[in-house]
This record gives sequence, structure tokens and C-alpha cells, in this order.
Amino acid sequence: MWSLSIEAAPYLLFGMLFAGLISIFIDSRLVVKHIGQKSFLSIFKSTIFGVPAPLCSCGVIPVAATLRESGASKGSTVSFLVSTPQTGVDSIILTYGMLGPAFAIFRPLAAFFSGLISGVIVNAFDEEIHHHNVSEKSNLEEKNEPLKDRLLSGLEYGFINLPGDIAVPLVQGLFVAAMISIFLPPDFVAEYFVSSQYLAYFAMLLISLPMYVCATASIPIALALMGKGVTAGAVFIFLMAGPATNASSIIVAKNILGTKTMYQYLFLISGLAILFGSLLDLLFDITLPTSHLGHHIHEMDGLGSIIIAIIFILILLHSYLHQNFPNILPTSTKFDKTKTQNKSVSYNVAGMTCSHCKESVESAANSISGIDSTHVDLSTGVLTVVGNSFDDLMLRQKIKDRGFEIN
Repeated sequence: MWSLSIEAAPYLLFGMLFAGLISIFIDSRLVVKHIGQKSFLSIFKSTIFGVPAPLCSCGVIPVAATLRESGASKGSTVSFLVSTPQTGVDSIILTYGMLGPAFAIFRPLAAFFSGLISGVIVNAFDEEIHHHNVSEKSNLEEKNEPLKDRLLSGLEYGFINLPGDIAVPLVQGLFVAAMISIFLPPDFVAEYFVSSQYLAYFAMLLISLPMYVCATASIPIALALMGKGVTAGAVFIFLMAGPATNASSIIVAKNILGTKTMYQYLFLISGLAILFGSLLDLLFDITLPTSHLGHHIHEMDGLGSIIIAIIFILILLHSYLHQNFPNILPTSTKFDKTKTQNKSVSYNVAGMTCSHCKESVESAANSISGIDSTHVDLSTGVLTVVGNSFDDLMLRQKIKDRGFEIN
């Protein structure tokens, strides 16, 4: 795990920086503004926005629910759901560092074309009458803050919010990769995976679909599997299908898109993952020696590499504590408890797992007339709203439309 951390740290730090800068220009308001019509252009824009966006498979769900609630077509929503969690600028940079340039180029291209194909097919079978609900007022709600404040906001997202979202799955990914490299015998891989290429493809697909692993956390696991002799194509299926789906996101996709579209979504993810995995094996001969996991440590065990790894670990730890134990660390919030003239009501919201979930719930609550301020405690799942004469039933429905349960 230490070896993998040293190898990943510099690429992830660069990725966090670029992800923060991208978040300044690409947020859910901008995406909602441009993705509305039931057309190929909307699907194309949805995919273009989705590929670089640093959203994991849990974080993409509330954003997709916001798109759907705002009137995005099912095809545009599915293209965003398919393309976004597969990649992100942080995972692309880490893919280059750990798996090489071929993977780094092929991965975002596959995400782009799979999102495009999925959106077109879903719209072709969708008979629902489409309405785009975004008002002119919401279209104008772009970020008009000074450049300095926007840069600080981007850095906060890149080095606090994003690491907090991926800290747990990333550590889990490093642990799984370490366990694979230590305990999985090469002869097992040779017997069951190398001898039958298509068996390896379907095995990786069955493992990936229900599993929660973000695009970044999947890379160390992919590296460990390739080090044991699994083909690049089979590993790519894991990289593609794993981040794009998990058991909870499938359930939420059913709620916001309907049962028919959910099955189309799963079928398209599965088929396209096998297609692009087969193409990768056909076009490139990518292999790693079984000693690949360990040889980098001898090249990168200098003082500078160790310091970078320690900084990276401290950022992950700080972000995790900031997100899950907000009372330990000082934090800023726009929630104002001084408005005692209005009533304060708390709700338990289930299903929030990351900062994007928090933002989605808060934005849904803030859209209700009569609510003055909101605050979500991600560690407890409690939403507190302050307002006067707001519609409780409408608030609950808004939260449910974003893919969460509220009590």
C-alpha cells in the first residue's frame, strides 16, 4: 500500500489541482443550462461535460437527478450517468501515471463514445413527452464571483471536497490491490482468466456491476490484476463498468429514470464495456510483468517522493475529517441560525455519501419558497432548514426527486 501510495501521490495531487480548476467552470448549473432538449446536441453536450467532471459513481447520481428534475431528456441523463463516473481529470492523470499512455488515451475516448451511444439509444426508445423546466432566472444563476474567490473555491473543491469524497474508496482500492498482489496466485489467473479470454471478460463484468469503486480507486486494483496476468481488455471492463455502476446507484437510477430505462442503462454499460475491452485487446498489446507493483518503489523512494506521499496522505485525512467530523475542524457555512423569527426544522435524509449529495439536497431545499437557509450535516444525514410557511410536502418530494429518502 505504501508503494502504491508513493506511485499515485504526485499524479493525484496534480489531478486534484486540475479538478478544482475545472469545477470553477463546470458545475451543475452550467450543465443544466445547456442540456435540455431531446436532441443529439444535448446528448453530445452532456457527454462533453461528463468526461472531465470529477464525479464518482455516487456523486454523479444527485447531479443526474438534478438534470432530470430540470427537464433533461432520459438520453441526456443516461449519457451523463455513463460517461461521467468512468473518468475525471484526476483519474485520467493517475491512469497515465500507473497504467501508461495507451490506457490514459483510450479510457476517456471510451467514456465519450459509450455516453454518446447510450444517450442516443435511450432517446430512440423513449416515448415520453419531453419538457425542459429550467427558467430564465435559473439560467442566469452562473458564478459571478471575483476571480480570486472562484480560484479559492476551486482549490477548496480540489483539495478538500474531492479528496473527502474519494478517501474511503481510494484506501479500499489500495488495500484490495495490495491483497491481490500478495495472495492471488499467478497460476490461478493463468488457469481461469488467461486461458479463456471471454470468461475473463464476463467475470470482470459480473464483479464490476454491483461493486462500488470510483474511477480513481479502480486504478490500483487494475494495476494489481494486470500484474498477475489479466489482459488489458478484461481490466478495462473493470475500469469502465465498476465506476459507472454500483448496487445503490442502480436503485436510484430506477427511481429517477424508470424501470425500463434502468435496464437499458445496465444493458448498454455491460455491452459497451465488453466491446471496448475487446477493442483494447485487439488494438494494443499491453502487458505488465508480475513484479511491476514493486519495482517503482526503488525508483521513487527518494526524500522528495516520500514527502509528496505524506502530503497526499495528510490531505486525504484532513478531507475525511472535514467531511465526516465537521465539529473537529473549523468549517465555513452559509447556514444562519440567528434567524430566530423563522422556524427551524430538521429532517433525516438517507443516501447522502459525498459533498455532491450534500450540495444536491441543499439546492433542492433552497429552491422551495419560504426557506431562508439550509444546512446538511453529512456525517449524520440531518438536513436543517430555517424558514417560514414553506411547503413541507413539496420539500420532501424535491428531496426524493434527487434520489434520496427523507424522514
